[in-house]
Amino acid sequence: MTEVTERVVPHSLAAEQAILGAILLHQEVYHAAAQVVVENDFFRDAHRRVFHQMGALIDRGVAIDLITLTEALAQAGDLDTCGGPAYLTSLVDGLPRSTNIAHYATIVRQKAQLRSTIHVATRILTAAYEEAEPGSVLDDGVRQLLSIAG
Repeated sequence: MTEVTERVVPHSLAAEQAILGAILLHQEVYHAAAQVVVENDFFRDAHRRVFHQMGALIDRGVAIDLITLTEALAQAGDLDTCGGPAYLTSLVDGLPRSTNIAHYATIVRQKAQLRSTIHVATRILTAAYEEAEPGSVLDDGVRQLLSIAG
């Protein structure tokens, strides 16, 4: 049996990239994505930062395109961390369909929920191995698991 610590946690970089690329092509779909995912649902840190800056541009009433996004990331000191202009440009490769953004967002959200479940289960295992009070371990675990679904 493969140890849990040796496994890669669930994620879909393709879905994350498709969300960001679709928004770059059609900024009006940002809200459809934001109804399903939050920045912390993204597995890749660079994608969290890009999505955050896209939201910040929307909040300021600034159009999202390659130039405004590149500038926003540069001002935040995140441009190099996010792969630079070349990576941002690559997000639109394959022309992600803006009509599918809710599907892409659902994939990213579900993967985030699975990662959260793994983290909670790991905390439960750790507490059980440390022989914490069983009722407390179970109560905390159930509460945390229910919060993931909500």
